Amino acid sequence: MVDNFASETLSLPMRVRDREWLCRDSMLPMDFSGQRFLLPADVHQLEELRLAFGVYLRQAGVATDDATRWQLVFMEAATNAIVHGSDEDPRKKIEVAWSISDGIIRLEVADPGPGLPLEQFKASLPADPLQTFGRGLYLIQHTCDEVELWKGSSGFRLVMTGAVPVLPAPAEANDDLLSAALVEISQCYESLAAFYRLGDALIAAERITDFLQQATADIVKVVPHDRISLHFQPGLQPSLLSELLAMPISVCEKAADTLVERVLQGGNEWVWQTLEEVAADAVWHDYACGFCVPLRAGGITLGVLTVARLRQPYFVASELSLMRTYADLFGIALANANNALVRDREREALREVEIAAEMQNDLLPLPTDALATGGRAVVRRRTARSVAGDYVDICPTPDGGLLLAMVDVMGKGISAALFAGMVRTALRINVEMGQSVGRLLEDINRVLCRQTGELTLFATCALVYLTPKRDRALLVNAGHCPTLWLGSGANGPSREFQPSGPPLGLFPNTRYTVEEQPLAPGDQIVLVTDGLYEWETTGDMAGAWARLAGLIRERREEGGAALWETIQQKIQADAPGQPDARDDQTLLVWECGA
Repeated sequence: MVDNFASETLSLPMRVRDREWLCRDSMLPMDFSGQRFLLPADVHQLEELRLAFGVYLRQAGVATDDATRWQLVFMEAATNAIVHGSDEDPRKKIEVAWSISDGIIRLEVADPGPGLPLEQFKASLPADPLQTFGRGLYLIQHTCDEVELWKGSSGFRLVMTGAVPVLPAPAEANDDLLSAALVEISQCYESLAAFYRLGDALIAAERITDFLQQATADIVKVVPHDRISLHFQPGLQPSLLSELLAMPISVCEKAADTLVERVLQGGNEWVWQTLEEVAADAVWHDYACGFCVPLRAGGITLGVLTVARLRQPYFVASELSLMRTYADLFGIALANANNALVRDREREALREVEIAAEMQNDLLPLPTDALATGGRAVVRRRTARSVAGDYVDICPTPDGGLLLAMVDVMGKGISAALFAGMVRTALRINVEMGQSVGRLLEDINRVLCRQTGELTLFATCALVYLTPKRDRALLVNAGHCPTLWLGSGANGPSREFQPSGPPLGLFPNTRYTVEEQPLAPGDQIVLVTDGLYEWETTGDMAGAWARLAGLIRERREEGGAALWETIQQKIQADAPGQPDARDDQTLLVWECGA
C-alpha cells in the first residue's frame, strides 16, 4: 500500500515510505545506459558531474534547451542534498543516478538527512527573485512531471521524472545504439584490464618512475588524447622530485600553466570543453577539451595529471572516471615513495643519535664517587633528548685539589653534545697545566671563541676548586645559574654565588672574578643546570630559581640522592603529562667529609 499526498501548488502525487521499502521495491529497473554515482558531500564535486550529465543527455538525443533545464534541476537537487541533507560534511555521501527509458528521464538524488518537509515543495517563485533560496524547488516542480519524496531511517531520496523530446534518430538507430553499447562495454573491459595491469605494475616496479611511465603508456590505450603531462608539488622529498622531473612526461615549469596551478592549489579537478575556457592559458589554449585531475593521498595534493585533445569529441564520463582511478593510484604511489624516503631519513637520523649517545657516554661520562676524595658526591642527569648538552665533571688537580665543573651548552641534541665535548677537552687540558681556577676559565673561554669563530655557540659554566685540605672553595661563574653553599645543620647558613661574567665562547678577552668560601665538615656545595627550575611556565625565572633554592635549603640533610628524587617528583606533580624533560636537567651535590 502506498500513501498519496496532494498539494495545491504542486499538483503531483507525493509518496512517502521508509527507506528499506524504498530500496527493495520502489526503484524502477534502470536502463542499461543509465549511470549512478556515489560521491562525498562536497559542492566542488558537482560541476564535473553536471558536465557528465550534460554529455549523457546530448548523447541520448535530448534537445539542448531541455538538457540545460535538467542540468539546472540536477544542480539544485544535489546542492540541497549536500548543504541541507549532509551539512556539507565530506565524510558523508550522497547518491546521484539518472537514466532515460522510452522518452522519460529519471533523476534521483539521495542523502543521509531527514528530508524536506512536504510544505516546502508547495513553493512558488520568491517575491524577491534575487534572494539566494527558494528558486530551486520552484524550478524542480515546474520542470518535472512527477516528483517523489522518499523518507526513512537511512535518509532521504528525491525522485524526479519527466518526458523529454528526443531528437529524431537517423536510420539504423537501433544498430547505432547497439554499437554504442558494445563500445561502452568494450571500454569498460579495457579499463578493468588496465586497472589490473596498473596494480601489478605498482607492486612490481622497483622505482616509481618506471611505474608512472608504464602507467601513462597504458592510458593511451583506453583514453585517446593528444597530450598528457604530469606536474608535482615542490614539497616532495628533493631526491624523489629530481627523479620525477627527469621523466619526459613531467613538466618542471608551471608558472604559465594556470589550469595546473589552480588544481595544485585548490585540490579540485578541472574539465574544459571549449577553446574559450582555456583561451588565457599559455599551455592549453590550443586544446579543445581536457581534464586536470589532482594526484592525492591522505587528503594532500601531491601533483596533477593532465590529458587533452586538440579536437572534440568530449571526454565521456567513463573516460573521466578511468582517469580518476589512474590519478588515485598515482597519488598512492607518490605518497608511498615520499614516505619511504622520509622513513629512511628518520632511521638514519635515529642511528646518528644512537651513535652520538654512545660517543657521549664514552666522552662525557657522569663522574663516579671514586673521584670524590675527601668528601661525598652525588651526580644525577636527565636528558631532554637521547643526547645531552649538559656536562658535569669532577677533576683531580695536580696539587691534590679537586675541581667541580657544571656546564650547560646552548641548545639540545647532537650539536650541543659536540660543543660540550669541546668544553670538556679544553677543561681537562688546562686542568693538567695546574692553572688557577680564574685563569683556567679565561683560557677555556679563549679556546672556545677561536674554535667557534662566527658560529653562535656558547656555554654557561660554574667551576668550584676545592683545596687539597678541602677547607676552602674558590668559585667562579661564567653566565651560569648561581652556585649554592650550605653550612652544616638543618638551619645552617647558606650563600649564593652569582655569575661574574658572560657565558663561554662569546667574548675572548673576558675577565672573571673568583670568590672564596671557607669549608667545614658537613658543608655542601650544590651545582645545577637551569633545566631543574625553568620547566615552570610562569615566565618568572627569578622566582623559579628562588623556589628551587628554597627547596634545596629545606632538604639539605636528606642528601643529594633524596634531593634529586624530591625535585623530580615536584616537576612531575606540577607539570603532569610531560614524560620527557623540556630541557636537560643536571645536579651535583658535594658534601665535605670529616
